[in-house]
Amino acid sequence: MFSTRRRRRRSGFSRRANPATKFILMGAGAIIVIGLFVYFIGQADRLAPEPREVRVELPDAFKE
Repeated sequence: MFSTRRRRRRSGFSRRANPATKFILMGAGAIIVIGLFVYFIGQADRLAPEPREVRVELPDAFKE
């Protein structure tokens, strides 16, 4: 007469996250990575040494 099937309950520790939460976390991670990239590029520009001419004498470069 009565069905004896029972649903198994999941453990409280194994709850699945909302699918939207996964995308929000991935988006936040991407924004952080891009922000850090831009920050470090700016730091590299600010901390770079002044460009100067480098000259190397080569006495036998154009040997005839």
